[in-house]
Amino acid sequence: MDKLMNFMRDHSRSLGIGFIPLSFFLNTIFDMPPFWGWLPTVLILVVLNRHLIPQYWAMLWVRMKYGFQLPDKDNYTCKSDYILPFTGKWCVFDGGVTKELSIAWSEMSQRYAYYFLIFDDDGNVNTKHTTSVDNYHCYGKDVLAVADGVVVKVSRKHPDSKVDGIKAHIDTWDMKGNHIIIRHHKNEYSYVGHLMPDSVAVKVGDQVKQGDVIAKCGNSGYTGEPHLHFQLQAGKSFNLSAGLPIAFTNIQAKDSVGYALWYQNARMESPSTEGNLEVIGNKTYIGRGLEVENG
Repeated sequence: MDKLMNFMRDHSRSLGIGFIPLSFFLNTIFDMPPFWGWLPTVLILVVLNRHLIPQYWAMLWVRMKYGFQLPDKDNYTCKSDYILPFTGKWCVFDGGVTKELSIAWSEMSQRYAYYFLIFDDDGNVNTKHTTSVDNYHCYGKDVLAVADGVVVKVSRKHPDSKVDGIKAHIDTWDMKGNHIIIRHHKNEYSYVGHLMPDSVAVKVGDQVKQGDVIAKCGNSGYTGEPHLHFQLQAGKSFNLSAGLPIAFTNIQAKDSVGYALWYQNARMESPSTEGNLEVIGNKTYIGRGLEVENG
């Protein structure tokens, strides 16, 4: 059943579109009335793509709220000084502040999101090349508050999803898994997700200081392997808030050797990393392919 559900989730659009000609054929063969003949098709399309409906609604809502002038690094400046949400050296596996570097440019809330993980010098993300989450270098590492603020949302009871080294799985009802949202200003909220089960160390209403340990990196939610999902957003809602470009304060960044080796070992072409580093004074915009740490 898990394999069937994952297949349907990963191919929902194709299945939905493919069902249209099938429905037309069946409706013709059985001479069904137009309305009742197409009603099952509509219902199946909705059911197959139900996990995408919040995404589509979010796109419409954010456009209505912000118009065509969405935040970008040329028109938006962060109100706080933000550090990276971890200690030690991590890699920006995906994400950035341009369309070319973005994880999902069309998804307004995740436009400037980052996926962080840890590579070793050989380009490996784990120690034994197994599917146990405990063997991943980033699993169980401390997750930090990026600035002073107030915790406004917490989810802590989701299990880790399994890892098979091939695709993402979701072994809980929430694709975000365990996560924390902190309000730093009226319109600036940080989000960290895919956290380790039972590792969340804060609750709603808690005041946090920059650098406080708030959780540990995990693999909960819809994820292929342990990593940290981080983003800055303009509101409390993960889906209905515009993503904000973030310039981190006093960090160190350089090209990641492990990142390049990972793609080399996987015999895959690395995506473009052009424009992944821009330093303005003590502020740094980062993108995929960089090894980063707090300075």
